[in-house]
Amino acid sequence: MSLLNADTIFALATPPGMSAIAVIRISGDKALQVPQLFDVEAEAVRTAKRVFLKEKNGTIIDDVMVLGFAAPASATGEDVLEIHCHGSVAVIDDILSVLAKTEGFRAAEPGEFTRRALDNGKMDITAAEGLADLIEAETAMQRRQASAQMTGQLSRPVGFWREEIARLLAHLEAIIDFADEELPEALRQEIAADTAKLCAELETALDDQRFGEIIRNGLSVVLAGPVNAGKSTLMNLLAGRQAAIVSDIEGTTRDVIEVRLTLSGVPVRLADTAGLRETADSIEAEGVSRAQTEINTADLVLLVIDGSQPGWGAIADKMRQDFHPPCLIIASKSDKGQVAADNLDSNAYLSVDLTTTKTALKIEKALHSYLAPLNQASQTPIITRARHRDAFAAALASLQHSQTLSWEGDIAVIAEDYRRAASALGRITGHIDVEDLLDHIFSRFCIGK
Repeated sequence: MSLLNADTIFALATPPGMSAIAVIRISGDKALQVPQLFDVEAEAVRTAKRVFLKEKNGTIIDDVMVLGFAAPASATGEDVLEIHCHGSVAVIDDILSVLAKTEGFRAAEPGEFTRRALDNGKMDITAAEGLADLIEAETAMQRRQASAQMTGQLSRPVGFWREEIARLLAHLEAIIDFADEELPEALRQEIAADTAKLCAELETALDDQRFGEIIRNGLSVVLAGPVNAGKSTLMNLLAGRQAAIVSDIEGTTRDVIEVRLTLSGVPVRLADTAGLRETADSIEAEGVSRAQTEINTADLVLLVIDGSQPGWGAIADKMRQDFHPPCLIIASKSDKGQVAADNLDSNAYLSVDLTTTKTALKIEKALHSYLAPLNQASQTPIITRARHRDAFAAALASLQHSQTLSWEGDIAVIAEDYRRAASALGRITGHIDVEDLLDHIFSRFCIGK
């Protein structure tokens, strides 16, 4: 046990402030001795007990429930005690004060309870990440994905693939050890076939349209287009409030304005941007530059253009060709008369009236085709973070490289490719090289978790 883990840690595990019940969590070698600090002799292992916590002078602090778990059968793998007290600020402060003044006890760091669970083999890194995502989940879809990752949606296939690579690597090592022996053709074919199957499975996992990351982080949708096309008006309609200033003056929007929505069960980050045009105004030019940055990193662009102006279709067609993300053209101001766009198919754009709230429903319906694939619980993606994707890609690249080498002259290099593939997958679940990663993950946890 490290010197850091030698301490018994404690924290308020429920939000601070007045409430009916608050939970104080304690973990470490001295956790089950805590009742004695409050003049309570009864143990509370695997049993909820009602007791009165007292100060040294005998004054009652609170009427509480205590619940203990002996190591290793606890969430952290250590002795754990929970005090369920009344959610009074004074009560909580008094209990925490007693613990803080006791030798061997200290306040927990963010995520330290979960970190100890990881260190004691109660979960792997993917489960810890899933727990962090569950705590931050804002939609049912995010909750489902986080829960799936907590229960092995990612770790199970990763573990299986690592075992397969280890099995194949064992064959290769045996071949290297007995280099003078003739390699059975059947074994060579078996290794090649199994490697090709692994590559196909990794390619399938990577070919997921980034759905996992989109569900976790939200779909990034950018409103772009010429000045005075109605982008800010459309944002206000979708947001259901006056999030952006609307004016007939060109160049009103000069910075990126963001709102967060939930459309079809998917969290959406909607960004309104400056009108795209050449300008001598340095401030507006900076706004146009920021708009281009938003467009380049978006998942979807809503290209808003005044559909009542002649030639709008050609302008929209030219602009969307410069966009890397998928683009949905919104022909605005249909209430002023829609000008036909002969160069655009009718399915390529959506004609809307920005003076009616029904437009928001129309836009949401159009977006459904982009959002619907995400809303399939039976196809929960296994990749939810960029680090997962990078590790999968590295493993795939190593396995694919091994297939280009000669068995006769490069068998040692092939074996090294397999080791690199296994190492890349191992970084996902935390088997190797993860200290910096762990510090980053657990720093985002709340105190008491």
